[in-house]
Amino acid sequence: MKRTLLYIVGILFATASSAQSISIRAQVIDEKIPEEAARNLETKLQRALTANGYADNGYTERFVLTAKVDITQKDITPTTPARISEKMDITLMVGDVVENKIYSSVTLQAAGIGTNENKAFINAFRNIKGNSPEIQQMLSEAKEKIADYYTNHCPEILQRANALVTQQSYDEAIFVLNSIPNICNDCFQQCQQQAGTIYQKKIDTESTVLLERAKTAWMENPNDTGASQVADIISQINPQSSNYADVTALRSTIEAKLQADAKRKWEFKMRQYEDNQLFKRSIVEAGKAIGTAWAKKQPTTIFKTIIRSWW
Repeated sequence: MKRTLLYIVGILFATASSAQSISIRAQVIDEKIPEEAARNLETKLQRALTANGYADNGYTERFVLTAKVDITQKDITPTTPARISEKMDITLMVGDVVENKIYSSVTLQAAGIGTNENKAFINAFRNIKGNSPEIQQMLSEAKEKIADYYTNHCPEILQRANALVTQQSYDEAIFVLNSIPNICNDCFQQCQQQAGTIYQKKIDTESTVLLERAKTAWMENPNDTGASQVADIISQINPQSSNYADVTALRSTIEAKLQADAKRKWEFKMRQYEDNQLFKRSIVEAGKAIGTAWAKKQPTTIFKTIIRSWW
């Protein structure tokens, strides 16, 4: 039964992630670009990624789309007010900041004019179109190389996840496995199957600890107070855990020993528990949420030194 459940969990993980895109972060750190204009360019790059089927879904930080600007001509117009006119080369690059590799790049020419340098830059960036053939070609080349990376490093990814499991870092392990895009079919399937196994191990481990705490609470206070403590503890137990039958047995034991008023309070809490557990009963949603939640808690790492080395 357990093997069957693990198989189903793995299949559901794979199904849940079937639409997963390659995640690339748009990041502009060129100090020559004014801050407001840099944010504007970063937004345009993220839109270009989205328009070309990429995502910034929090599952990976290693792949970056960045930009650098080289001013080729700068003039100040003899008008009132004076305006700054700039011609520039904008080089877009997709790379791996962990392995310090550039996968693809393209240089675009643009010009902008404004009452200050910031506005001149923003006007120049309006020339960047996410659906332009040059950008589409660059992102297509990057996609192939990212797929090759995952294909060639799949055993290492699986090993890293297993090492995290030995440290009981289950959420991070699931995050690592869920970072594999579905364009890498074999590796994707292996990682999703392993993610399902780790998810089951995670909820089983947590359930064992919580159940022991609940039993201890009831043994120390086999009354209304103890029942309230137990209800709070088992509300954290996932019903998909392998020992959930033991949780059900403990509930029955407690319910049988409570008096009428205490029993009504207990049954009310149990109904709340079952209602709150509904979302956990979807293995698909629970599995997807674990990796995302873990990623959101991590500090954002900016590999400025590595990105600058690309130019």
